[in-house]
Amino acid sequence: MIRKNKIFRQIHIYLSLFFLPCALIFAISGITYILGFNQNIGLKVQTYKLNQYIQKGKEREALIEYLIENKLKLPSNIEPIKSKNKGITIGTVHYSANIAPINENEYLITLNTRSLLGDMIMLHKDKGLWYFSILSIGFGVTLFLLYISGLIITFFANKKDRKRQLFVLSLGFLITFILAYMSL
Repeated sequence: MIRKNKIFRQIHIYLSLFFLPCALIFAISGITYILGFNQNIGLKVQTYKLNQYIQKGKEREALIEYLIENKLKLPSNIEPIKSKNKGITIGTVHYSANIAPINENEYLITLNTRSLLGDMIMLHKDKGLWYFSILSIGFGVTLFLLYISGLIITFFANKKDRKRQLFVLSLGFLITFILAYMSL
């Protein structure tokens, strides 16, 4: 019969290895975001003016036509999204194109290309497509499982240090709750 401790160690090891890249993305993007950087770090912005009559509802087509005619990169996703600036945006988290009215028959076209760190922060904030969201939820569940399996391994494998371990665990809970309460 396989020992319980061995099963928990196997769970702990293989989940840790599989989710290590995801953990690095969340750690790097989280630390940099807390330090004051946001998704616009290293953002490359290009702006163009378009003087042309565009029929209402045909902004996306005009934007795509402008990008093609001027040999500018066409975003991989061309489904329009309403923007805060009363225009529309096509594209993804990494690269997007926006068209917004300035005056009658005058439009501002803005192309945004994010940096790698900016992309990571956007993934951390769940602003990308749903694919990474599934991995993120899996990572959250895994963190829970890693700590549970780690606690089981620790408390059952090393009984001589149990009082110190419980003290450190209690201290961690106490400091976390105090600092969380003080931060609210």
